[in-house]
Amino acid sequence: MDFKRLNILLCCNLGASTGVMVTKMREIAAGSTALKDVDVLIEAHPASDIKEYIDHFDVVLIGPQIKHRFLDLKEICDERGKPIEVIDTKDYGTVNGANILKQAIYLRINQTEAN
Repeated sequence: MDFKRLNILLCCNLGASTGVMVTKMREIAAGSTALKDVDVLIEAHPASDIKEYIDHFDVVLIGPQIKHRFLDLKEICDERGKPIEVIDTKDYGTVNGANILKQAIYLRINQTEAN
């Protein structure tokens, strides 16, 4: 990987439902040999607070329960040059932290290549 830092912001309605996901993703990142040299930060916050937190993160993933807000959130992210995607419903529902972490990594890699 061509980066030494990966700061991931997870957003949902209140930031609570993604809390479990944050814990799972942190566990996976900590045990990953591919990420051993990468400083990984993962936090969850309510989508309504995105403007307050976005500048501290590299990528934004939103819970599928708020995908109806994607375009509004994408506008904010685009203004700040931050990539954003909706988390896959199945991965979210099964708390598949590995797949969601991969999604964030791919977003970060694509962002790095674009710049």
